[in-house]
Amino acid sequence: MRLADLSMAGKVAIVTGGGQGIGRAICLALGRAGATVCVADLDRGCAEAVAGELRAAGGESSAVQADVTREADVAEMVRVTLERHGHVDVLVNNAGGASGQDFAIGRVENLRERDWDDTFAVNVKSTFLCSRAVTAPMRQRGGSIINMGSVTGLFPFPGMPAYSAAKAAVISLTKSLAMELAPHVRVNALAPGLIETERTSRNRRAEQLIQLLSNVPLGRMGSVEEVADMALYLASDAAAYITGTVMEVGGGQVWMAENGHPAFRDLGIRRPS
Repeated sequence: MRLADLSMAGKVAIVTGGGQGIGRAICLALGRAGATVCVADLDRGCAEAVAGELRAAGGESSAVQADVTREADVAEMVRVTLERHGHVDVLVNNAGGASGQDFAIGRVENLRERDWDDTFAVNVKSTFLCSRAVTAPMRQRGGSIINMGSVTGLFPFPGMPAYSAAKAAVISLTKSLAMELAPHVRVNALAPGLIETERTSRNRRAEQLIQLLSNVPLGRMGSVEEVADMALYLASDAAAYITGTVMEVGGGQVWMAENGHPAFRDLGIRRPS
């Protein structure tokens, strides 16, 4: 069931990393609900493609190429959005990810300084820069900022130290911003778990997926549309009394460890269908 009855008519949203995966799904969900969507992505072609999809469906959308780890790019992204659409009501800080060897299961001794810095830049610095850039225009009309955390930011485990730490920082920043920007701007975070995207499909072997799903009580991966539904809800007036929260979208995913190593429940309990 989709949240198609939530109206975002008259709202303008910026979605970073909106050119693919979860970001694309969020753009489409906001667009279907009537929002004007600025699709921001490092890849101009991907951003233009999603904006084209939204316009083809009868919506209003524009595309902006931006490296959201760079202050100048972020300022230009917001300037262009205000120039084209007049105001900003929603910011979805979706751009993120893990860099280099840290994306695979590995230990801290194998993590390069560059990967640590890049992972914090694309997740934490980008969230700070983009949120700061929309604060002034949002305070004029009210607004909603949605940050992309992760279940690994809530339940870190050995093997992804930089990513887990960065997403924990995003969650902490969310709560801090929620207090600072209230009552005019609401700030919340999503914490997705195992979500089916091109990236997860490319980086997970079948046996790894079986192990990971053994820690998901619902026994399956989530869809990008399921994450997008929650982003749409938090962006909408239906969530007008919600701020400073972290909404898990992970099928109840938990992590367990034995002797400092990831441990999994009986692999025979749940397997992907």
